[in-house]
Amino acid sequence: MFCAVGCFTAGHQTANEPSYQNRRLSEWLRDFDNYNLPPERHALAADAVRHIGSPAVPFLVERLSEKRLEQTRVEMQKWRDRQERGVFNADRPAIPEREALAALDALGPEAVDALPALEKLLQHDPPDYQALYLAARIGPAGVPLLTKSLTNENKAVRLGAQVCLDMMNSGSEVLYPKIPVGPNASSFESRICAFNSKVLHAAAKEYIKNHPESDLPNDLNQTSPPFLPPPGEVISSAPESGR
Repeated sequence: MFCAVGCFTAGHQTANEPSYQNRRLSEWLRDFDNYNLPPERHALAADAVRHIGSPAVPFLVERLSEKRLEQTRVEMQKWRDRQERGVFNADRPAIPEREALAALDALGPEAVDALPALEKLLQHDPPDYQALYLAARIGPAGVPLLTKSLTNENKAVRLGAQVCLDMMNSGSEVLYPKIPVGPNASSFESRICAFNSKVLHAAAKEYIKNHPESDLPNDLNQTSPPFLPPPGEVISSAPESGR
């Protein structure tokens, strides 16, 4: 009886999984997490998610659930343990969270129903502030979450929210790439890296503002002048003793 119930549940879940061009959504999502594939394949996966549209959102939200994230952590730890024992014949487990975030990025405004799940990611320890970027990609519907996050107790979340709002106001290419779709479009991973860079830049500016005694340049693009030793002194390239 248990076997029958299990088979029915598995079949029911498969039947409800969206598909495109005879590939299930989970198969397209796996392409996002495969760095051995060329960028064109990632772009095809994003295009497939856009063709599926909003019906993909419940499936993606499930991949962001605490239960699924915990399952992934366990599977990753088992894989690392095998690697440490010299067992290299097992493929790295899929990371459903990474796949889901890339797919929600591709959906943009159609991912609006995922906002509650994205807010939960900000409540994790540590919070995943990539969720802020996706809220911004969703558009005006994501602004309340970003505004609320400006008072979050976590500094990274506050800075990330402010960066996202600034990007929305300025029409930043990090958020709105010139080429939004197709093989030449910037990938989710590359734009997230640019977003992370902006957050770090904002953190550095805030530190300089709050610590004027640090004597750091106000313009973070300004390079420090080269250090020149006093006349006659030679700089040794050997490390100092004890360092």
